[in-house]
Amino acid sequence: MLKKLSIKNFAVIDRLDLEPGPGLNIFTGETGAGKSIIISALGFLLGERSGSDILRPGAETAEVEGEFLAENLPPKLAERWGVKGGLVKIRRQADPRGRTRAAVNGAAAALAQLSELGGYLVDFHGQNEHQSLLKPETQRDLLDRYGKLEKEAKGVEEAWAAARALEESLNAVSMSEDERGRLLDLYRFQLGEIESANLKEGEEEELEALWPRLKNSEKLFTLSGDAHGLVDDAAGNAEKAVERLKSLAAIDPQAEPLAARLAAAAIELRDLSGELRAYGKGVHSDPGEVDRCLSRLEKFKTLKKKYGTDIPAVLAKAEELRLKLNGLEDLTLDRSELEKKLAAARAKLEKLALALHDRREAAAKKLSAEILKEAQGLGFKEVRFAVDAAYDENAISSFGGDSVEYLFTANPGYPLRPLRYTASGGEMARIMLALKTALSKADHIGVQVFDEVDAGVGAVTGRLVGEKLARLAAGKQIFCITHLPQVAAFGSAHFFVEKDVRAGVAAAAVRRLDEPAREAEIARMLGGKKQSTDLGLKHARELLAESGK
Repeated sequence: MLKKLSIKNFAVIDRLDLEPGPGLNIFTGETGAGKSIIISALGFLLGERSGSDILRPGAETAEVEGEFLAENLPPKLAERWGVKGGLVKIRRQADPRGRTRAAVNGAAAALAQLSELGGYLVDFHGQNEHQSLLKPETQRDLLDRYGKLEKEAKGVEEAWAAARALEESLNAVSMSEDERGRLLDLYRFQLGEIESANLKEGEEEELEALWPRLKNSEKLFTLSGDAHGLVDDAAGNAEKAVERLKSLAAIDPQAEPLAARLAAAAIELRDLSGELRAYGKGVHSDPGEVDRCLSRLEKFKTLKKKYGTDIPAVLAKAEELRLKLNGLEDLTLDRSELEKKLAAARAKLEKLALALHDRREAAAKKLSAEILKEAQGLGFKEVRFAVDAAYDENAISSFGGDSVEYLFTANPGYPLRPLRYTASGGEMARIMLALKTALSKADHIGVQVFDEVDAGVGAVTGRLVGEKLARLAAGKQIFCITHLPQVAAFGSAHFFVEKDVRAGVAAAAVRRLDEPAREAEIARMLGGKKQSTDLGLKHARELLAESGK
């Protein structure tokens, strides 16, 4: 579970220290108050890409720190990060140029390492995940996760790569020396081009976040310098005016409040002047740095155009090229020997793919039943749901021979059809919650985050969603952003997010509500008014009582 979360200078958050409790943690507030920023900060902490806009205006560094209690980490991961007693402390910072650095238990961590670790700590569910659930590859991956089939899937992937390498070798035996030489030159060139780039996962994201500031650094430097000069002059004038008002107040005490207010404003202006000066120093960069960043981004673009859609795909292509080179460079076996080896490799691949299919089929039946059960508890009276894993021995790929599809209908008498063609927005939200509930029984991720999981549902279904989240929170720590009072009423802890203005800059604040404040907030959500009436409070108390709170 997440024990502590500290956020500094992150978007509209000036400073926030949060100590969530076990169970269902509810976050509410007016639209635009900054509720989702808290979730974004948690995602940033755990390796999500960041843009240059996460830094609060005038700040030199954005920082997020989290303390987790994670007792079910894989042993190798726990050993790598020196985890003792399940305690994991993570810190990640970003500077004005968009560069980030992170540490886990005091040891430096790369972005890819944060993402790997974060996958064992927190399961995020945002509104954009509805769309990803419609993709067959996502449906297949979720089925494998539910059935704990990652090891079997990896075995199929490795067997497929080995068979492909032998196919390359067999083709090479039939080649002339000239043909073989041309392929060797091509593969060596391609592999050398990738290896010479010294690619690192996460570097592209960091440079993309840095680039907008670098290319506009001169403009930013000039604008911040102009602003600094004006504010510095204003601070000097305000300080002189303070001295005048102090002299005035010595004669007329009624002027003392004016002197005090102006003194506070002068201090704020002087602080702002210093922050603007520091900002200007931070954004000013030499042309060499700009050229290096641009050159690196162009290199990434070129490699992705040639070898893959993203950097991980390019790295996978490099491994494929190594296998091909090994096959071409070592052709000591004759054709008959290679054919025997290829036949054996294909037989192994088919055996592993069929075994994976059997496991997937069994997992699909269980997952179908689980999702159907959970969906019926979310207001689907006549719902039917099935996970189909169709096997084609002639279409075995690195993912196996299965075509996985989630089938759904909420209407009696209608046939099952692919989820992507049939589910509405509100139905998708509930199906996703049903899926997450089913998956939670199969994994050991202790924290789940739901960002407006109740989107598109009404009050009656909202109550069912709240009940489902409360039951899920019995064995997990849940964070839920909601606009529905029927969901909020089930929270173990209720946090209110509001936005105000500090020193002329918007700032979000979060406070944990006590019982009277919680009743008032539920009443506001019910009535949509800032001032809770007696009737609204009565309804709020009834809603809380019905939810057992």
